[in-house]
Amino acid sequence: MQNRFRPASFFRKGNPGHLTKTRLAVSFLFWRTTVNAKKKVTLEDVSRSAGVSLSSVSMILNARADVSFSPETVQKVRQAAKELGYHAPSRLSKGRLPGRNVVFIVTPNIANAYYSGLVQAIQQAAEERSFSTLIFTTYREARKEEEVLDMALALGAAGMIFTLTPQSLRKVEKVNGKIPIVVMGDRNSSPKVDTVELDNYSAGVLIGRHMLSLGHRHIAFISAMMNAANVIRLRRLQGVRDTYAERPGCSVQVFTRDYTPHEELNSIDLEQRIGYELTAECLKKKNRISGFVAVNDFIAYGVLDAIADKGFRVPEDYSVCGFNNLSSSRISRVGLTTVEQQTEARARSAFDILYERICGGNAVSDITRMEYTHRLLERRSTAPFRQSVQEKS
Repeated sequence: MQNRFRPASFFRKGNPGHLTKTRLAVSFLFWRTTVNAKKKVTLEDVSRSAGVSLSSVSMILNARADVSFSPETVQKVRQAAKELGYHAPSRLSKGRLPGRNVVFIVTPNIANAYYSGLVQAIQQAAEERSFSTLIFTTYREARKEEEVLDMALALGAAGMIFTLTPQSLRKVEKVNGKIPIVVMGDRNSSPKVDTVELDNYSAGVLIGRHMLSLGHRHIAFISAMMNAANVIRLRRLQGVRDTYAERPGCSVQVFTRDYTPHEELNSIDLEQRIGYELTAECLKKKNRISGFVAVNDFIAYGVLDAIADKGFRVPEDYSVCGFNNLSSSRISRVGLTTVEQQTEARARSAFDILYERICGGNAVSDITRMEYTHRLLERRSTAPFRQSVQEKS
């Protein structure tokens, strides 16, 4: 078809080539359809069509030998791929060199069990695709993030995964035009790059509703540093606060402590210690608090230790809950109520998205955003409200 894209003057009334509104609409629709038809089909398209997770689709279509799926699931994925015309990208597409197979993993603190779990899952996914990984710890310093980004460019890394929303957002977005980057971040604070997200605000709402359902009208929120570099913590707190604000006469007291990158570097148990110290401070005060919400499970372990050391019991005197569902939360002194955030699945999806980008599966302008849901895991650390020890005294 010739002259499909004509200057605006061509459609003006009185022009011999004038098109009616109907014909113009049809012409535009045809152009849209033509463009969309040429768009490369991705793993995400197959996942959406089959109703199967992205990581599962990737493993099925790549014939992973170490995992198995039901025949129905395999058939569903393969049929969706066939109908959509999906073709697995070549590892050597776009002139990629065989030796250039190193992925940079950028994380705040590898000693933190939550981040080490993410890193390990990413490494497992990378190993299955014959990629090597390099791990860089930033201790939440923007300067270190920028240094790693510069190094990735200089060394020609295959791609990068950030396990926390980076502070150097502009530079990340700029580098993403040269090296594919995936960020594991929060739904409301994601940069303009491929992202595997969680809605930490709704996770806070979930915990708040749980504590209110048990009759805990007054709670303490215990957290380490809460600032722009730790937006996930702020979002969790806001979710809890907004939920409690809907109930007249209920309250959330916030106890928090800042720390420096140097402190985090030199103390493996920093957050657990902060949880302990802030809880001990709270227990000294005359208040009506009957429950503690810790911003993560590490903080919660410190909360549990402080309550026990002060002669109180969980959940008889105080209820306690956390976030993240670390493996040790199942076997803590009472079993910690927490929020499951699908750590391994999210990490594997992050690498799947990065792998497809490395292989040339998507245009840079097409940003993938994958959001995972969370669920409450109720264990023995939370129970219905009883008159607290401090109210009795």
